[in-house]
Order: sequence, then C-alpha cells, then structure tokens
Amino acid sequence: MSLDQTNEVAETNNEPNAQEISQRVIEVENPSTEEMRGIVDSITVNYNYQVDTKPTEFKFKKSTDKDTCIETIRKPVVLAIPYPSVEGVVAILNAGGKQLELLMEAVQGVVNAAVRDLLYDDVKLNAANFPVDKISWEAIANIPKVQRRGGGIPKEVWEAFGNDYCEVMPTVTGKSLDAVANAAKILIGKLQAARTNEPVLTLLMEQLAIYAEHSPNIGEFVECVEFLTTKAETFLNVSEEELLANL
Repeated sequence: MSLDQTNEVAETNNEPNAQEISQRVIEVENPSTEEMRGIVDSITVNYNYQVDTKPTEFKFKKSTDKDTCIETIRKPVVLAIPYPSVEGVVAILNAGGKQLELLMEAVQGVVNAAVRDLLYDDVKLNAANFPVDKISWEAIANIPKVQRRGGGIPKEVWEAFGNDYCEVMPTVTGKSLDAVANAAKILIGKLQAARTNEPVLTLLMEQLAIYAEHSPNIGEFVECVEFLTTKAETFLNVSEEELLANL
C-alpha cells in the first residue's frame, strides 16, 4: 500500500470482487547446525586461510502476483560463505588491480553511508561545515553496529517497510489510515521530522513495538526496526547543550 494513496487503498479494499490471496511457499532444505559446521570446516581446509567461512542466512521478501493473487513466500537459505580474512585482505592489497578496485568500492560505500546518515541528521550541513572527522574509518567503526548498518538499508526496503506498517497498524491499533500513514512517513524518514519532539518519539517507539509484535513480515524488516529503535534512543538522550548547538 502506497503511503500517499491511503484513501484510494481504503476504497479498493472495499471492492466486492476482490480475489482471495492464496500462498505458494518455496521450501529449502537447510543443513543442521552440525552439518553446517562440517561444511564450514571443509571450505576452510580445502580453500585457504585467506577466507573466514561463516554461516549466513539470506532472507527474501514475499511477492504477490496481481493477476493470480498468489502470494509467493521463499524460505530463508542458509549458506556457508567464505569471506576474505585479514590475510585475504592483505593478499588483495598486494594483488592490486580489479581486486583492489572492488575493495575500495566497498570501503567507499561504507563511508558514503555514514555521510548520508549525517546529512539526514542535520539539514544545515554543506561542504563548508561538514564534520569530516566523523567519517574517518575509526569514527565509523565506533558507531553502534545497528546504527551503522541502517545507512546501508536500500530505499526500496524502507518503502516496503512503510507499506507493511500501513497494512498492519490500522487493524491492530484501530487508528485511521491517515494517522498510520503519517507515522509511517516519519519512520521511513528515519525520525528526522520528530527528532526534537520527545512525546512524538516516545509514541512512535510504542507503536513500532506493536508493529513488530503483529507484523507477519517482521523478519524482512528487522534491520529497519532495530535502526529506528537505536536512532530514537539517540535522539531522546541528546543533552540540551547538544540540542542548542544544532539549532
């Protein structure tokens, strides 16, 4: 459901010829913990110590075919992924070329995500007053992991989270679609519109907890919820001196 089309959605939901949605589940046979340990050990032995192999779960968003109204759910896939180890990173640095280019692109992506977060937090920032000391590698590494990862959540994931929030909350809270959509806009805007409003931040966190409890799709949006919770705690704990300095 689009955030700016709540009235239209409300009318659509009342159509008498709406088809009932059925589900198609794509199952996957994931290894047990013991089997995964064996896979990880095997990869480490058979490859080299330039990788650290870790079990990683990949989740997928559900999709609905508009023509058939069939909802497809793909179960998470757990894989043993060999990531470059410290030795592997050194080897990449020594190899140079395309490997080093790719590594530097990844580094730049992390820095750009941190820059984007700072720009979201302060609309007055520009090239003349940007705090470059806050985007050093050391500074970024010391940002809480949840907050750091939030800057890398794709725009389409935030939008899907907002749409899911609008689907879930009217039923479980009794609030109007307009009220829920307004809250969703603030949430997907990473709370910037309410950063100095303690009562609103507190209410939004209460509503977010209700959403997390009732959404059947919460697994897809855990990172959004964790990021928003951490962000709200940061805003709620800002001192008066820091608040005045940013005005």
